[in-house]
Amino acid sequence: MHSIKQLKTSILEWSYNLFVQLIIYPSVWVAAAIASLGIYVQEILALNHYWQPIALIFVTALIPYNLDRIFDSYLQKIPDAKAQLFFRQPCIWALLLLAISTTTGLLIYAPLRVRYVSIVGVIPLLYGIPLFPVKHQLAWRWYRLKDIPGSKAWIVGSVLTYAVIVIPLAYTDIQFDLVTALTTLFMFVFIVTNSHVFDIRDVASDRQKGVVTLPIMAGVKGTKIILTVMNLLMLLTITAAWIAHIFPYSPEIIIATLVNLTYIWQVNIDTPRWVYNILIEGCLFAPIIAKGAIKIMLVN
Repeated sequence: MHSIKQLKTSILEWSYNLFVQLIIYPSVWVAAAIASLGIYVQEILALNHYWQPIALIFVTALIPYNLDRIFDSYLQKIPDAKAQLFFRQPCIWALLLLAISTTTGLLIYAPLRVRYVSIVGVIPLLYGIPLFPVKHQLAWRWYRLKDIPGSKAWIVGSVLTYAVIVIPLAYTDIQFDLVTALTTLFMFVFIVTNSHVFDIRDVASDRQKGVVTLPIMAGVKGTKIILTVMNLLMLLTITAAWIAHIFPYSPEIIIATLVNLTYIWQVNIDTPRWVYNILIEGCLFAPIIAKGAIKIMLVN
């Protein structure tokens, strides 16, 4: 009986480690979550369900996330020793090459306007790369975009919001209107909240490297208050738009905002990294899951 229990434990540990190595570390999980937001945008804006923009969002998300962590593994030590080792292995470069090749192929066969709007993709590519040399006394230090005080999560959130809104739109003839603007507001707050919460996790390593984030500037509690107020103001704006009949009633936005507010106040600096890497990143699936669940309930 004891040996069976040990076997089950070993299988679970092996399965978990495999999941982490294949899905979590190479950012497949978070890229899929971001792509799901593109699907949600297609739903709420009643766009055609083309697979190309979703695939483009997915593969392009893989590039900056992995590139940033590769540079972090050399420039800003990752607290997770296994992750640190993973991002110094040749296999991650193979994944990057595959993602870049697939992105190139999708852009070649995409409408011209998609290629134009995709130029913004250069920002996340440069996000973690040392670009700006600044001399301190006798030594030179190279700064990255993420080293701009307080900008780290805002840059990430802004670029991701742009991607999940603009790329699906670029594959259609739909113009940017008030409904799209309100959808963008929801997406921005939803994504930026997630990004800032990860800065709570990284307070120690960011402070050590001199990266000034919102949790370092405002403190962990201050950051939670700011994010809470931001989410509530967004929800108030969306609710007013529902009442005025200028935005379609979307209860999944309420659900997704409640998900945000829940994990904002549950996580802390000492929260295990697997909670962030699996559960918090997984919360990005909330809008599309809630939308699907509501559809099923209405059908039944």
